[in-house]
Amino acid sequence: MLAIAIGSGALFLGALDFSINVNLPRFRADLGETLISVQLIIIMYHGARSGTGFVAGGIADRFGIKWPLAVGIVLYTVAVGFISLQDSLTPIVALRIPQGIGVAILFTLGPALVARAFGPSRRGAALGVTLAAMGAGTFAGTLGGGILGQEIGWQAIFWARIPIGLTLLAATVIWLNGGLAKAVTGRAGNRFDLPGSVVLFSTLFIFVLALSFARVEGWLDPLPIALFGVTIALGFLFTKGKQSGRFTIFPSGLTKFSGFKSGATSNLLLSMSTFVMWFLFPFYVADVMGRSDLTLGALLALMAGFNFAGSALAGWFADRMGDRPVTFIGAIVTAVGLVLAGAAGSSPSMLSVVIATAVVGFGFGIHQAAVYALTLRGVPNEHTGATSAALTVSQTLGTMLSIALMTSILSWQQSSNGATFVEAYRFTYFIAAGVALLSGLILLKLRRSKA
Repeated sequence: MLAIAIGSGALFLGALDFSINVNLPRFRADLGETLISVQLIIIMYHGARSGTGFVAGGIADRFGIKWPLAVGIVLYTVAVGFISLQDSLTPIVALRIPQGIGVAILFTLGPALVARAFGPSRRGAALGVTLAAMGAGTFAGTLGGGILGQEIGWQAIFWARIPIGLTLLAATVIWLNGGLAKAVTGRAGNRFDLPGSVVLFSTLFIFVLALSFARVEGWLDPLPIALFGVTIALGFLFTKGKQSGRFTIFPSGLTKFSGFKSGATSNLLLSMSTFVMWFLFPFYVADVMGRSDLTLGALLALMAGFNFAGSALAGWFADRMGDRPVTFIGAIVTAVGLVLAGAAGSSPSMLSVVIATAVVGFGFGIHQAAVYALTLRGVPNEHTGATSAALTVSQTLGTMLSIALMTSILSWQQSSNGATFVEAYRFTYFIAAGVALLSGLILLKLRRSKA
């Protein structure tokens, strides 16, 4: 229960950052920036997140979870505190890097802690409850972020998290002791792979920057092409180092555990499909429906609430029905919700939008809890950190691929085919629904191939 409480607290605190998405228009207005420049707040944050997951997991597997988790809480809390004091874009963007590192640690070590505390037969239900806290944090971040941003200002969405971070830090330092906090026998004292960690962090960070600038500057612009080139070179360097045994940050044989490859792949694809609800849906609500930031926050909070319900139920069902069937159901429900959202049209009724939003949230919650159970269920305790990191990284990369590719599809439909925003929006959402369907089918395909 202590593991669930602290793990849930870590995911809740990290998920509060979804309040950023609700307040992007307010950032743009208050800071006097363009829509493109203000999105650096998102880009640098996700870049830092993507590069940190495996480093955090590797440290926790070797030296224990307690102090790496405490460091993540401190980084996150100090960063949001300083961000709330800024009045220009540059320092905010710089501070989003340590905050992204902190949230990557929270999202990696929260599930890893719970997986260590429960045996394989009960991990589904335990992870379902823990991941439901992410839905609760998203709910609080979107609805609370909309209210705080509108009534007080965007600074409030940052300083309001400081008491939560301090409370979680105190609970972690005081109460997280014993076997859950320490390294698993046989892993303690191993050399930490600092060179491999630096190369892996740099590879993922630069890849996210390349995707982001490709969306902003164009896929054939020299800057993203150069960044993609550096990514390939670093990826080659990491692969050679891993093959030679010099780089050990990614444990050998990790991909052989049951559910690892299919779970991480499905998580990436579903994250890629559903994140359109966080960066395209707000503009649909504002520009097509003509609704306020508060209405947008309420709709995103509704989606998060159904995410909470889906996660809480899915873990319990995964323990009884199997991880793959429940994960597949979550992907199908999500795909249906995305089709409904895309088909709403230029004069949608609020009821149709509410139903679509709820279905997407419920499906994503089901998939999220079940795919974590699928990926972590058969993993020994000494690899829970690295495995949880794979899920964190795949989710972050899926998010950035969604922003880069789905925005490009939307723009291509408008510029090349002369489509209106609503027409391009519908086409993009149908593509996203297809990706969500693929995230479910990949589980069936990989299982059949293995058989």
